[in-house]
Amino acid sequence: MSRFTDFQKKSVSSEKLGRQIVGALLEWHPVSFWVFVLLGIPLSVSVSMIVAHNELAPCLYFIGLNLVVWLTIKTCHRLLGVFSLRRKDTAITWCYITILLALGIWIVCFLLIFNIKEDGKVAAVVAAIGVIISWIFQDKIKGLIAFFHLRTHHFLNIGDWIQVPGKDVDGEVQKITLTSINICNWDTTTSVIPITMLQAEHFINLQNMMEGKTYGRRMLKTFVFDTNWFCFLSQKEIKTIEQKHHIKLHLTDEDIGDGILNAKVYRLYLYHWLMNNAHVSRQPRLMVRWLEQKESGMPLQIYAFIIDSNLAAFEWQQSLIIEHIIGSAGWFNMQLFQEASAFDVSNSNIFLTKEPAQYKKEDLS
Repeated sequence: MSRFTDFQKKSVSSEKLGRQIVGALLEWHPVSFWVFVLLGIPLSVSVSMIVAHNELAPCLYFIGLNLVVWLTIKTCHRLLGVFSLRRKDTAITWCYITILLALGIWIVCFLLIFNIKEDGKVAAVVAAIGVIISWIFQDKIKGLIAFFHLRTHHFLNIGDWIQVPGKDVDGEVQKITLTSINICNWDTTTSVIPITMLQAEHFINLQNMMEGKTYGRRMLKTFVFDTNWFCFLSQKEIKTIEQKHHIKLHLTDEDIGDGILNAKVYRLYLYHWLMNNAHVSRQPRLMVRWLEQKESGMPLQIYAFIIDSNLAAFEWQQSLIIEHIIGSAGWFNMQLFQEASAFDVSNSNIFLTKEPAQYKKEDLS
């Protein structure tokens, strides 16, 4: 018995399709076997005797048909588990196609065995039953259509990272069936959603980005700056910034003139710094832009693509960029906006004077 079990397991785990099918056929589950023996065969005999008017030959044919279809579906279900573990998406699709073909063959053979074409009343009854079944299982039928739509167009595969914003789903696809999709979320929870949801609603597939088939992963961050700190910098101050912080500002004397706004210098500096960052892609777009003025200040937006698309690597590089943006703002007398807290109010040193407030920290020259 142990040799038989070892042979069956080795056949299922083989790389050859023929051996896999043999292994799946030899895997007999006692429960499913006795369910077929105790329920399937008596039910087949009963249906045959009723429809075939007590004739023996159609009864035997019908039992044989049920056995073949049952073995086919059982084998496909066993292979689905193997192919899912190996992430063979094409093989999974063919397994489902085989199951559907087996059900279609069962219907056709059922009509031929009992010669239902010649009996108009029986044909009408079968058609009515088909309509009722179609209405009852309409969700299953929609799921079947959605499954083949997503699979034939390669919109979804096992192992893909997808997001379904409307359902708070964000993780890796673990299993795809005709009716549902199992997703392992990044917070280690599991979501099971109907496959029709992905066809009817918006979902995002990020797998190409994760595999490096795109320009990178998008970084979109906005920093609000206090406009009270905006001021003009002279040519001397520009040179002092370059020497003090060992940077090169791509400005000409004509650009500076009698003075240049520190907000503009800072924006140009960040753009060129990102352009020369080995972890930032220049395609499809790289922008450092000011957005519409708000009550809290002037928003500066960074729109870039980081080449390191892996989650941990991406977050690391993004954090380094954010820290540099925050740290370098002071070089140009720029100040990020932050609403006053209770600590700020209790420790403020504001006095009413005739002198206007001086927001510029120091003379950079």
